[in-house]
Amino acid sequence: MYVLSPQEKEAKKQLIAAAASKLFQKNDFNKISMARIARESGVAKGTLFNYFKTKESIFMYLLLSGYQDYLKDVLLRFQAAENITTWSAFSSFLLEQNHLLISKRPDLLRLNALRGPILETAADKEQTLLGRKKLYQVNHQLGQAIAKRINILDDKQASHLFIIQSAIISGLMNMMNLDEFHHDQLPVDFKGFQIDLEQEANQLMLFYLQGLAQKLGGAK
Repeated sequence: MYVLSPQEKEAKKQLIAAAASKLFQKNDFNKISMARIARESGVAKGTLFNYFKTKESIFMYLLLSGYQDYLKDVLLRFQAAENITTWSAFSSFLLEQNHLLISKRPDLLRLNALRGPILETAADKEQTLLGRKKLYQVNHQLGQAIAKRINILDDKQASHLFIIQSAIISGLMNMMNLDEFHHDQLPVDFKGFQIDLEQEANQLMLFYLQGLAQKLGGAK
């Protein structure tokens, strides 16, 4: 019997994850089944369970690996922007990351909204822990790089900014579209509930950064 190499197993795992991600671009989570993921990936349903025990495990993997990739990209962009040495320039950089996360990675934001109430109920705990350790490591590396240049921040404070970023955006998303129900417009006038996600996220991030700068003794 042919046994897959570790590289072939990883490739198969990525194939399954990519198929699930593709389905998630156009479908609600509850409309996606393991059987549908198997068909999309061209993998037998029985084989699918050798890589992911549950549907929730697949999407938890997509969430954690997706955020790892996002933070790696942020790190590369920061390293390439050698002129970011002041608090003002760094604040502008963070707002640019808000734009990129909201406009380019809406899948991560949707998945993050599912994490606590849905994904954690049935995702594989060991696989999730491994993914979180990898994410923590990437976040820490990013914090170290930022702290070397923005001297009022230490590694932990710099790393924490991206937790704040996620919290701000996720919190706003939870209050968006209260004039809709399952994508259908409700017969109500809820203008006060309407949110421009990027604009509001940037404003809240700036408030946070201004308060942090004051707490740390000011910044230029």
